[in-house]
Amino acid sequence: MPPSSKFAGVDFTQLPVEHFTPDLTISGQGFRCLRGEFVTYWRQGRIQREINARISQCWILRYKDNLAGYITLLADKLEVDRPILLDEGVQYRSFPAIKIGLLAVDQRAKGAGRRLVEWAVEYVAAEVSPTVGVRFMTVDALYDPDTIPPYDASGFYEKFGFQFTDPNESLPPSVPYRTMYLDLKPLIDLLSIPDIEPSED
Repeated sequence: MPPSSKFAGVDFTQLPVEHFTPDLTISGQGFRCLRGEFVTYWRQGRIQREINARISQCWILRYKDNLAGYITLLADKLEVDRPILLDEGVQYRSFPAIKIGLLAVDQRAKGAGRRLVEWAVEYVAAEVSPTVGVRFMTVDALYDPDTIPPYDASGFYEKFGFQFTDPNESLPPSVPYRTMYLDLKPLIDLLSIPDIEPSED
């Protein structure tokens, strides 16, 4: 990261993830994402239109008034070609899920993408799953065969435990993405363990 970067030295694990609402104004001027389309989505108001239409919700990371990254979440359905919860007595091949729709970070904001994904996983496990039946998170990890080397976002999501819906999918895929999922139950179970009060001697 060049010393002159406006994000130099920023520890994004210490910054709050903010819900993007009409009251939160940030232009995104100077936002530099490796994928230019994600800059365009922000600047041309696609994110705000989806929020207004109740299609998705958006959260951002910013440092001062500089946009470091954003993530959108929306309802989804995980569909698999084989039952994956047979050991729990569940034979379904379709499950409720929350989807990471868009994830974009300024390429100078080291650690911002990890912060947003970790926040989203914990948010869904802690805040959404107790009130709405949701077991999985999904993402369509972008795959672009026209770059050298091919752009494949799946490696980033694998670091968080995401698995391929179709582990035998051939490359390049028939669509410009590879669908992945994360089982939230281990984290949900962990979060549901009550805090143990210290004993008084």
